[in-house]
Amino acid sequence: MMSVSIWVADNVRYKTRLLLLTLVIALLGLRLWHIQSDFPGYHFYSQDGAKFTDEGFYTGAALHHLLLGHAYIPGGWNPGVFMPVWPLMVGAIFHFTGISVVAARSLAVMCTWISVLLAYAVARQYRSHMFASIAALLLAANALGFFFARLAILEPAFVMFLLLTIYLAGKVKPGNYALAIFVGIIFTIATLTKTTGPFVLPAILYPIWARNREQRSAAWKLLAVTVGVVFLFLGYAKFVWSHYYLTDSQIILAMNPLAQIEHSLPRLLRFFFRGTWVDPVLFPIALLGSIAATFRLRFLWSDTLFVTAFLWEAGYAAFIVFHYDGPPRYFSVLIIPTIWLALIFMEWLWQERRPVALLLTTCVAISFVWNLAYVADYLAHPRYTLLDASMEIKQAIETDTTSNKLLIGRGADEISLLSGGLPTMDSDGAMPLAEKISVYHPGWLMRWMPDTPQRLISVKMKTRVVEQARFHVFNPTEHATVVLYKLLPKK
Repeated sequence: MMSVSIWVADNVRYKTRLLLLTLVIALLGLRLWHIQSDFPGYHFYSQDGAKFTDEGFYTGAALHHLLLGHAYIPGGWNPGVFMPVWPLMVGAIFHFTGISVVAARSLAVMCTWISVLLAYAVARQYRSHMFASIAALLLAANALGFFFARLAILEPAFVMFLLLTIYLAGKVKPGNYALAIFVGIIFTIATLTKTTGPFVLPAILYPIWARNREQRSAAWKLLAVTVGVVFLFLGYAKFVWSHYYLTDSQIILAMNPLAQIEHSLPRLLRFFFRGTWVDPVLFPIALLGSIAATFRLRFLWSDTLFVTAFLWEAGYAAFIVFHYDGPPRYFSVLIIPTIWLALIFMEWLWQERRPVALLLTTCVAISFVWNLAYVADYLAHPRYTLLDASMEIKQAIETDTTSNKLLIGRGADEISLLSGGLPTMDSDGAMPLAEKISVYHPGWLMRWMPDTPQRLISVKMKTRVVEQARFHVFNPTEHATVVLYKLLPKK
C-alpha cells in the first residue's frame, strides 16, 4: 500500500513538473510574437532610454562594418571596442539574414531561452526538479525579463554567459584545471559582453570553492587558475584599450569614484525600492531571506545555491549603487538570483512556518498573474510607431538625390537597425557634433525632441539645418518625437 502511495505521489509530481515546463515553453515562445513592436510605454518601463538608443549602440559595430566598411569610427561612439561579443554575435547573424531587427531581437530572445535552461540546470545541481521547474516558470513569466528580452541589447547575452559560467563552475573537481581554465574563459567572454562582469566574479568563484572546500589546497589552486585566466585576458584587453583606444575608453569607461561614492547612500536606499522592479513580491521575499540568513538562518550560508545567488545579487547591486541609479534594464540581470533567493527562503518557510509560507505563496501567485497581465496587455495591443518612423526616414533619405545618404544623430543607429540598413553615425563620442559634421559630411541629422532647429543652429556648424519631417513615436502620453533635418551648405 505504501509503494502505491509513493507511486501516485511521484506520478503527480511528474505531471505537475511537466505542466510547469509546458507553460515555460509557451511563455518563452510568446517572446517572438510581435517582435518588431514598440517597447511598452507604461509602468516604470517608460523610464528606460534603451528603447531609443541601446539597440543601435550595441549593434552599431556590426551595422557600421556592413554599411560603412569598418566597425570602428574615429571620434564616434564605439562601445563595440570594449564590449565586442554582442556585435560579433549579431554580425554573424546578419551575414546570413542581412540587417534585420527581427534577426537581432530573435537572437536576444534565444539567449533568454538558453538562460532559462541554464537557470534550471544550475538549480538542479543543488535542488529538486520541482524547485527548478518553479524557478523556470517564474523566470519565463517575469514581465521585466519578458520586455527586455525582446530588445537587441547586452543583458540577455550577458546573463546567458554568466549562467553558463556558474553551471560549469559547479562541476569543477579537484585537479580539473582544464575546466577551471574554461570557466575563466567563459567569464571573460561574459565581461566582454558587458563590462560589469567583475562585480559578479565572487558568485562565479564560489561554486568552485563550495565543491572543493573539503580539500582546501585543491580548491585554492583551482580558484587561482580561474582568476589567473580572467586577469590574463582582461589585463591584455585593458592594455589594448589604454594604448590604442584611450580617448574612447575615457568616454565610455570613465568613472569619477569620489563623486560616485559621495551620493551612494541615497542610491542604495533607492535600490531597495527599485528592486521591486524585478518583482513586487519576490524581491522583498528575497531581501527577507537574506536578512534572516544573516541573523538567524545561518545554515543557509553553507547552501551553495543561496550563497551564489546572494553574491550575484549583492555584487550587481553594488554596481548599480556605485555607478548611478540604474535604469530598469540593469535590474533584469537580477531576476534569476532574486527568484532563487526567494524560493530558497520559502522552501524553509514551508518546512517551519507553514501559515507564513501559505500567505507568501498566495502573494507570489498574485504577482505571477500581475506579470502575465502586463505581458498579455502588451501583446494584445502592439504598436509599431518607431518601426514605421524608421522606414519613413529611410525612404525620405534614399529618395533624395541631392544629399549624402549618411544620417547622424543620437539614436541614428537604432533607426538603421529598424529600417533594415541605412548608413548612420551616432552623435555621441569623442568628437563634437559640429566637428563630426565637418569631417564626415552627413546629409541628414536626427534629434529627439525637445531639441529645436534654433538649438542646433547655435552649435558652430558650417551647414544649415532644415527640418524635413517629424515622427511621433511610442505611447502618446510620452510625447516622444523624432525630428529629421536636412543639412545644407550655408548661403
